[in-house]
Amino acid sequence: MARSTVLIVTPEQTRRFEINAWWLRWLRPVMAALGLSVVALGIALTTITTRYLGEHASSTRQLEQLQREVADLRNFTSDEINDKLSALSKSEQMVSDVARYLKTRGVNVKPVSVEPPKGMPNPAAGGVTPRVGKPVPYTGSFAQDTESLLQALQNTPLGVPHYGPLSSRFGMRPNPFTGRGMELHSGLDFKGETGDPVHCTANGKVISAGRQDGYGNVVEIAHEHGYVTLYAHLSRIDVKPGQRVHSGDVIGALGSTGRSTGPHLHYEVEHKNERLNPEIFLSLSAPAPTAD
Repeated sequence: MARSTVLIVTPEQTRRFEINAWWLRWLRPVMAALGLSVVALGIALTTITTRYLGEHASSTRQLEQLQREVADLRNFTSDEINDKLSALSKSEQMVSDVARYLKTRGVNVKPVSVEPPKGMPNPAAGGVTPRVGKPVPYTGSFAQDTESLLQALQNTPLGVPHYGPLSSRFGMRPNPFTGRGMELHSGLDFKGETGDPVHCTANGKVISAGRQDGYGNVVEIAHEHGYVTLYAHLSRIDVKPGQRVHSGDVIGALGSTGRSTGPHLHYEVEHKNERLNPEIFLSLSAPAPTAD
């Protein structure tokens, strides 16, 4: 077996060792592998350190951004905050005003019907029997108006002119005096007591106030967007032609003048000279096709 001699010389003595050459052959690759491991460990530590520093820098930038945003919020002046709160309060007030207005107008509260069975006379109906064109649905043009929502609602005939029950609907009906035969009814009849107040259903201008054949005492009011409302068989008229009225104003009193079988209010809605079914104005859920 080959052996190698190793001398160790010190000031005090010289020592000699004999080492098996086989161990020296294996020691070299072991030392080389250990050196490579040290190098790999150094590279790994360098990579980890670099990544940590990068992530730390990114976190630092995010923290600085959050700190700037907090500073911006702190710099928000009390006046700006008050302005935002005031705008929110005005929006809430508008919604409240709209809800109160619709409730006052009776929108979505459809009156009950007391129409008699077919073939029987109607004690609270009447009016002329005019020819009317094909009714067109409510156009809902107020939704495109540039005014505020509340103003647009006030300028469009919505709700009921009287809170009595319906005694006759729009369209073909039996003759109210005999209960036999059919005739066209161009509006709604609301049953009530003589002297009950009658309210206009939208802001507008009185275009006629007086007596008309068949209708008795009548008030007609023109509104924006081409709408006209008519209130007939009144016992009293409280407005004059040319007078401006506001939604909910009392314009007269319910009666039974003209062609009438008993105290009631005959109510009509026109749009650009076309008679419409007033019932579609009693509920906001009615379909509203695109305006012409």
